[in-house]
Amino acid sequence: MADQQKVFWYGTAGKDEFFSSFDLNVIYGGAGDDYIEGRGDSVLIGGAGSDSFYAYGNAVLRYASISDSSGPHVDYIDYFDKADRLDLTALGISGIGDGTHGTVQIVSNTDDGYYRTILRSYDVDESGNRFELLLSGDSTLTNANFQRLIAGSDSSDSVVGTSAGAETLMGYEGRDTLSGLAGDDRLVGGGGGDTLTGGTGADEFVFSSVSDSIRTSTGSAHTAGRDLVTDFNAAEGDLVDVSSLGFSGLGNGFNGTLKVVVNGAGTQTALKSLEADADGNQFEILFSGNLRADLNRDTVDFGNTSGPKIVNTMTRDNMDVLGTGGNDVLAGGVGDDQMVGFQGNDIINGGAGNDVMAGGMGKDTLTGGSGLDDFVYYRMTDSYRTADASHSDLITDFESGDRLFILDLGFDRTGDGRNGTLKLDYDEDQDRTYLRSFEADADGRFFQIALNGNHTSVPVLYDGLYLDEPLISIVGINPAEPAPV
Repeated sequence: MADQQKVFWYGTAGKDEFFSSFDLNVIYGGAGDDYIEGRGDSVLIGGAGSDSFYAYGNAVLRYASISDSSGPHVDYIDYFDKADRLDLTALGISGIGDGTHGTVQIVSNTDDGYYRTILRSYDVDESGNRFELLLSGDSTLTNANFQRLIAGSDSSDSVVGTSAGAETLMGYEGRDTLSGLAGDDRLVGGGGGDTLTGGTGADEFVFSSVSDSIRTSTGSAHTAGRDLVTDFNAAEGDLVDVSSLGFSGLGNGFNGTLKVVVNGAGTQTALKSLEADADGNQFEILFSGNLRADLNRDTVDFGNTSGPKIVNTMTRDNMDVLGTGGNDVLAGGVGDDQMVGFQGNDIINGGAGNDVMAGGMGKDTLTGGSGLDDFVYYRMTDSYRTADASHSDLITDFESGDRLFILDLGFDRTGDGRNGTLKLDYDEDQDRTYLRSFEADADGRFFQIALNGNHTSVPVLYDGLYLDEPLISIVGINPAEPAPV
């Protein structure tokens, strides 16, 4: 799982079309009547509007609101089969029945000469909306095609999953303890200072409201409303879902961003906003362990669909030219290309235009060509050296107007190559400039990029992780009580 790169796609408020060839996708359509193809292992979230899904791979189709598919805006799903799953747990629906009390009724329809299957709920929300979904064919659905819901109450609960597969655990109000056990689970603590343990599998820790996990500015119990995630593991595919909260990404904690902070002992990590609401509350989640390298755009889902065009987390733009898992030679055209090499030692040439390129894993050779080009890095494995070998990318023609993006790697500025900085060095013998760190990660890798020529100044845009605050106290408990872990 760790070597497979999950790509998040974010649509717009209009009518979008998504065609993805990646192995792991999370696609947000946003508002509008969207066309979404899901290939590989995909999570497809259409949002508002009448959306059309084509589940060519193993798909999870997720709904967050009844109004996302109801009335005149019913979604349509084609190629749904026994390997696919509907996640309606946010609507309180988890199986087949008579269409009431958390079930949907199956209704066949052949009025237009084509077989259709309608899934219909007769429960309505406060606006009178009733969930309905249209599938192609005479689909044979069972409860195995639905994400299972295990729910608590508005009191303090202990909610425990099973080892049967993917489940959603909901705590609602109160200071709950949620334990997912095995399987790819979604844990939704709700209000109160909850303790969340995913267990084995690729688990998602979901925060639907800012009030789900908060730190207050005053009082002895200022962390009593903050959640603790005890076992976040990026290598297993775990994910933090803050897609409903309106944050824009990782950053310094201001202007709608969330900041990553590791305590001095390296035993706790916080994901937090530094902007308080009118009541003095700040959104904040606490994690056990040092997750400095784990909380990044692969593992924190912001779900931003407010931009003017479709973007993704590989290059922050549409992708026109894609590589494979091997050694590729990719050439751009005369326009503004977006190019991704993925694995392998790739050779990428942007040609004319203002191009965006990400070599991905491997020792890549990147040529921007004419125009103002951006070179994007956000994983240590994208470009690094060890004590005895170089796996660094080479940028052959970096020139005025070009930029480097160093994202989510824990570096926040150019400096001496230590304490979260990167150093710019020129090697006269090789006639190359290096942007590099002198601090290795746990696997002995030092981040490094090579540029042909002598560059005394290189525009580098940093965002992401920070390590600058003292010890963090345990979340969601009274100091007089034992930690709920």
